[in-house]
Amino acid sequence: MEKVRYLVYAGLMAALTAVGALTAITIPALTPVPFTLQVLAVYLTLGLLPPRYAAAAQLAYLALGALGLPVFAGGARGVGILVGPFAGYLWAYPVAAGIGSWLAHRPVRGSLVAGLLAALLLIYAGGVAGLVAVAHLSLAKAVLAGVVPFVAWDAVKAVVAYPVIRQVRRVVTARAAEA
Repeated sequence: MEKVRYLVYAGLMAALTAVGALTAITIPALTPVPFTLQVLAVYLTLGLLPPRYAAAAQLAYLALGALGLPVFAGGARGVGILVGPFAGYLWAYPVAAGIGSWLAHRPVRGSLVAGLLAALLLIYAGGVAGLVAVAHLSLAKAVLAGVVPFVAWDAVKAVVAYPVIRQVRRVVTARAAEA
């Protein structure tokens, strides 16, 4: 039964990531990379699901977009997005969700913060790699365009995600104890 519950939650997290992509705002004078709420969805995914389900949720999100559903930033779709200049961010989502979840679910103080931070660093690394490889930016320009403008925005998302994750975990734990 728990497996079914996690699969349903993974589907919801994939859908939430798609909704987060619809909020895309691009500020060309600042960066060509769109500002979205996708990272918030990845944070929630890693905080609420075990590692393999967290990674699967984000892989499902990528599969939906590859199959032609308009789930990428601004309603974009198709395999072309997964090989474009911003693909590094997208491909990092499953890795970030899986590793971030593994860290976030450790039984030590600060593990959730470690998971959130690790996920963000992995997403940035993937994004920068994509900008260097596909957009042919230098490493410095890729960091300036693909990381620097987003640090404060992504920190706010972590501040929002943290208490949501903690509260949902409490509710789920309480309900499991009642059952």
